[in-house]
Amino acid sequence: MKPKVLLDRVGLWSATAVAGIAMMLGIAPMNAKAEFKIPTEVTDLGKDTYKKYCSPCHGEEGNGNGPLARSMLPKPRDFTRGAYKFRTTPSGSLPTDEDIYRTISFGVPNSTMIPWDILTEEQRLSVIPVLKSFSEAFEFRKPDPPVEVGLRVRPTEKCIAEGKKIYEEKLECWKCHGIEGRGDGPSAAEQEDDFGFPIKPFDFTTGKFKGGNSPQDVYLRFTTGLNGTPMPSFAKELTDEERWCLTYYVMSLIKPEENTHK
Repeated sequence: MKPKVLLDRVGLWSATAVAGIAMMLGIAPMNAKAEFKIPTEVTDLGKDTYKKYCSPCHGEEGNGNGPLARSMLPKPRDFTRGAYKFRTTPSGSLPTDEDIYRTISFGVPNSTMIPWDILTEEQRLSVIPVLKSFSEAFEFRKPDPPVEVGLRVRPTEKCIAEGKKIYEEKLECWKCHGIEGRGDGPSAAEQEDDFGFPIKPFDFTTGKFKGGNSPQDVYLRFTTGLNGTPMPSFAKELTDEERWCLTYYVMSLIKPEENTHK
């Protein structure tokens, strides 16, 4: 994909453009601050909402072993472990309340976790303390400050070429994600999450990124990693600029012509 096409697709001319497009699509970047009050205590509304809408998959005790979980892959999140994939916080950190709210509201594309926008805002907010109550981690630790994200480089041909080199040579991402980014690398079948369940490397060609489709969201995945999975953080291995170039490269692998009717 040409850099100009990539720019047109993701609206990367400026941070303002990205924010504007996200607002029009109803998709808030992961580092967007919430403007609502999140309850600090478990309420009857939260318990009732969780039991009715969440426990069939995640289980009444939050251990990811609900009656519907048996037929699901990947398995529903086990909240008792306190390991959350989609965060704005560094690798190994707990998520912020806003991170949890965003996942509840927007769901996880290409998974059985649907967007729960059919629930009222009050219901979605009330579930957050319930989820946190399942893990002792929230009693003894606080989330680290969110990672700062800034549009520091443009997706030029040089930058995307650098991202390709990082993907193929420096990090050898192709071993899991495949040369064309289809999630079919030679090591793909061997991957398991931290709980021993099989996990499939992401197929970049779909363009349906699980943690959000904005460039900031993809950049965050390379910066924070996905807790509980084989996907590590590259905050130490790559410079900020290199992570942006890798972001632009994997987004250039999107094949809309193959996914129009999916």
